[in-house]
This record gives sequence, structure tokens and C-alpha cells, in this order.
Amino acid sequence: VHHVVTNLLVIGSSFFRFTRVGSMVFLVHDISDVPVDLSKLANFLKWKATTAACFTSMVLIWLVTRLYVLPFVIYKSVLFESWLVCANGYIPPIYHVMYKPVFVVLIGMLILLHFIWFSMFIRMG
Repeated sequence: VHHVVTNLLVIGSSFFRFTRVGSMVFLVHDISDVPVDLSKLANFLKWKATTAACFTSMVLIWLVTRLYVLPFVIYKSVLFESWLVCANGYIPPIYHVMYKPVFVVLIGMLILLHFIWFSMFIRMG
């Protein structure tokens, strides 16, 4: 579900000229994916101290990027400031009216998934 939603957001943002939304979704996910991969690698190599350190950094970075920046900066901007791209002439107003609800739902789904996964991380840790 996560990859489908993320790809719909990124492809849709490119197609409908909401490139700022797609770029920010990529950025949030790319930043927090590094410690996830490092944690998996350290666990595979059976490096216990490194795994613990990577897991801790993963939880902290996930908390900041996916549970603070995505909902309280990016999602808030989509909800309340996205009309500015129409006001500045970047996209036709009809695009904004038709596709903003789609982006609101997709980003909302991502945020929900992130909270679910974060709770799973905390229970694992």
C-alpha cells in the first residue's frame, strides 16, 4: 500500500504540475530511509551495538521527518497554501480544484501508515 500511495503521489505531482508536493514526499522518505537500511545491514551483520545505534537514529529521524515534517509542514501546506500555485499562475485553477482532494487523501494515508509503523518500531525496540 505504501509504495502504491507514494508512487501515485510522485507520478501525480509530476503529471499535474504539483512538483513541490512530490519533491517533498521524496525528500522526507529518502532522508529517513538511510538509517532504516543501515539498521537492517547492522542487524544482518550481527553488530549489536551498531544495530542499536542505527535503530535509535532511525526512530529519531523517522519521528522528525515522517511524523513531524510530513504532517505538520507538508500536509499543512497542501491543505492551506496550495492555492498559491494557482494564484501565481503555475497551474490552472481547475487542476487545483480537481486534484487537491486526491493529494490530501493520499498524503493522509501515508501519514496514517507512518504512525502505524512507528508504533511497531517502538514495540520492537
